[in-house]
Amino acid sequence: MSFCKAALSLAVLLLAFASLALAQGTYTQFDVPGATFTIGEAIDAAGDIVGDYGDVSGNQHGFLLSGGTYTTIDPPGSTITALPGINDMGQIVGKGNASASGFLYDVATQTFTAIGYPNANETGPYAINNAGTIAGWVVYRANQVHGFELVGSTYREISPPRSSYSEALGITASGTLFGVATRDHTELTFSFDKGKYSERVIPNAPGAVVNGVNPAGTALVGTYIPSSSVYAGFIYQNNTLTTLQFPGSTFTETFGINAAGDVVGLFEDVEGNGHGFTWTPPADAAKK
Repeated sequence: MSFCKAALSLAVLLLAFASLALAQGTYTQFDVPGATFTIGEAIDAAGDIVGDYGDVSGNQHGFLLSGGTYTTIDPPGSTITALPGINDMGQIVGKGNASASGFLYDVATQTFTAIGYPNANETGPYAINNAGTIAGWVVYRANQVHGFELVGSTYREISPPRSSYSEALGITASGTLFGVATRDHTELTFSFDKGKYSERVIPNAPGAVVNGVNPAGTALVGTYIPSSSVYAGFIYQNNTLTTLQFPGSTFTETFGINAAGDVVGLFEDVEGNGHGFTWTPPADAAKK
């Protein structure tokens, strides 16, 4: 979930459930013990999950779920933390409210490294690949929001031509970026590869917003609005749109996908409470 766009809060949406042709596979709910809500944001090849949860005091924390154990991860001083990205090297990217910079967290050393776009008002890292390239969003230039890429110590703005707003929300193993942008008051999905922007259209998915991409760049996950009363997650792969809706849910979003096709996200129950979930594809599903 984008820290910038969603302000790290769960909107309680009173949506009526409508029947959808749901994907085959296994849905599994998970919740941080004692949390008021849980959001799954990214998943690595080993199945480790990062995300966010709320406590009874109204604070939001980052977490890592690995081997069945939850570990809270908050940068010093933050009362609101989001962890939207993880790679297979034990590196996590995120944003806390105690600093204008985002951070890179190393699981092995338990250390935080600041990620701050030069002369920016605020920086939000969102995704990281195994090479350590980071994608995200930055607020600067009279509070305009644009995507960015960080390779080594070099930052680059990621903003499709004529766009007034952009965020880079996913990155492949080879470094292709995927994101969302606004042009002429219309939201679009784009990719950026070898200096070239391309618009990506998700057919038959009204209101589609792409939140993540698998390492191979062959599968996109996100959210769309199949009807006025339904929010659903999706996978777009092999020119096929597959709807993901947690059973019985009124609202589902998907944020991350790993190389095996395992998806992580958020669903709301009938009372509007938010829970994390994973979706595992059928064993015989075509991969990539």
